[in-house]
Amino acid sequence: MRRALAILVPFVLTTILALTPSTADAPPPRASMLDRWARAALDGAETSVEDRERAMRNIEEAIRLEPADPGHWMVLGRLQEVGNHERLARESFEHAIRLAPEEPETRTRLAMAWKREWLRTLDTLALAHAIEQLDTVTHLRPYGSEGWLRLVPLRYEHGELPGAANAAANALAGRPRRAEAPLAVAYLAFRLGEIELADSLFRAAIPRLAPDLRALFDDPTRILNAPRPRDGDSADDPAQLDGAAHAAPPESAAAEEPTATAAGLALFAPLDPDPTTAANEVQLECWSRIAHAYFVFFDPLHPGLDARAETYMRYGPPRRVLRNPPGVSLIFKPNVLRTGRQDSFAGYPLDAEVWEYPELGMRILLHDRSLTGVYTQPVTREFIPGTIPDPRVLAARGDLLSIGGGASVFPTLPPRAQRLEVRGVVSRFEGARGPRLLAQVRAPGGPGDTLSARWVVIDTAGHEVTRGEQSLAVSACDPGESRLAEFDADLPAGRFDVTFSVRDAHRHRGVFRRQVAMPAPPSALALSDLVLCCGDPSQYAAQGAVRIEANMDSRVAGRAPLVAYFEIYRLATGADGMARFQYTYDVRRLADESSAKARAAAERRPPVGTWASREETQVGAMRRQFLRVATALLPAGRYRVSVHVKDLVSGGEAERGVEFVRE
Repeated sequence: MRRALAILVPFVLTTILALTPSTADAPPPRASMLDRWARAALDGAETSVEDRERAMRNIEEAIRLEPADPGHWMVLGRLQEVGNHERLARESFEHAIRLAPEEPETRTRLAMAWKREWLRTLDTLALAHAIEQLDTVTHLRPYGSEGWLRLVPLRYEHGELPGAANAAANALAGRPRRAEAPLAVAYLAFRLGEIELADSLFRAAIPRLAPDLRALFDDPTRILNAPRPRDGDSADDPAQLDGAAHAAPPESAAAEEPTATAAGLALFAPLDPDPTTAANEVQLECWSRIAHAYFVFFDPLHPGLDARAETYMRYGPPRRVLRNPPGVSLIFKPNVLRTGRQDSFAGYPLDAEVWEYPELGMRILLHDRSLTGVYTQPVTREFIPGTIPDPRVLAARGDLLSIGGGASVFPTLPPRAQRLEVRGVVSRFEGARGPRLLAQVRAPGGPGDTLSARWVVIDTAGHEVTRGEQSLAVSACDPGESRLAEFDADLPAGRFDVTFSVRDAHRHRGVFRRQVAMPAPPSALALSDLVLCCGDPSQYAAQGAVRIEANMDSRVAGRAPLVAYFEIYRLATGADGMARFQYTYDVRRLADESSAKARAAAERRPPVGTWASREETQVGAMRRQFLRVATALLPAGRYRVSVHVKDLVSGGEAERGVEFVRE
């Protein structure tokens, strides 16, 4: 009996143990509890350092109890991120990915960790790692918006503009709906040259943004038009130390008008570089900078936008960014003047970035005094040369617009990759009802290209006087390479702003803009503008009408003559009903130098050539006249041709002139 029990008891125990679930296969209750405690510390609105240290101990113990759980490793990585242990955080995320390679949330967090490393060190390999992880996330969740949206600024910074636009489009179509997704599509549409689409998307997206982000779009004047922090401002000023590019909006911000505040409208309305369109390109450039700066520099671990984002909003992307370059001090000393001491031996390490804008003659120095990747303006009592745009550069660049005395700078022309080199000329004539404006614009294009032009005339009060639109035709000056559009309009006397815009089928565009004064027609003899023409003048007149094409380069080469056209108004008639007049022209060499002394010397030189017409007789008070000037013997240089007309009946005289270059 005893022998039978000795055999049966082990058998029964083995059977019971086989039927009982193994404790090794069941999750340890304590590990789950520790994980919940650690997550609660992470998700809490306000946590102290002691709370985070306790959470770190809890999750480390959970990992010892359950090392194969990827969720524990992700929580550990998040806690290490909060403690600014970026390398350890990346290692924890990578361990979690090895345990669960198809978990997109962990890969997203690893991508953001690599993004912070790229922003902190400017290491392009870190940028590539971030893009790689987000590419995997979008393959795992192709219909999720989060991965696509985070991929947008990284692809843009990697030089993949079409790829960034594709990511933004997928973010807009994905789930859950993100208010920032149409914002990404809008600013990339503008970068691709889709002006009208970008404008409509921005105006639809901005009202849906969070109040603090929307405030940047509604009223950018506090960034763009505000003076930059002065060198030497107190280091104890919280705003100075913060370097934040945005401030908390007023509580009534959500009740403001949906697209822009009065301050924003007042800033951008007079700055529109192309009034032929309904959109304001400077405003769209500003909004695009704000959007991209937000997507690149906003980090939930360090809420707010630092001095890098502010610099980008003011001046756009730099030509180059240098981290801790030679010759830049990497030590910060406190403000010794506030304590009354003459010198201080205390110094604290910092990181520095230099943003170079050689096209503006500017190098901006930024400091990371916390060593956490948050940059501020440097605190110093001395002026740092080159930290503002060079006024001489701004004065010489007609394609740049300065706001606030150099506080921010915007281009007035499209990017070079999308730019059409448009040339134009505006000439003043007289019509049956008063002053008449003739405007011509030329753009590069062959006979098979499709180009369209729009023009608008605006008076000094900002009111639109006239506008028009047409397709460009073949240019007589350069039939194989250029296309021409021509507009004319009767205008009242006054000053006007004339703007042309030209577009082709590939989203290339160009702008030509001129200020013109239209004087009231006098009661005596008068001349129109003297217009330089290209081609043979005998081909311009047909069936009593004259059609001219302006020589917009104002240049003549080889043995070709200089051809000019002008009109004579209000010739007096004699007793026989005939008008009689005579005209002369002379050509003078102008100074090639710009100094006042050189110009005065050129004025004293005698004309290099003078020619007088015979007495001309005609019926009528108005005369259309072409002028041919032989220039084959003229040396290369700048010249001015002047036409002098004398009415032989009334004795009235009038004169016009125009400059040209002999090549």
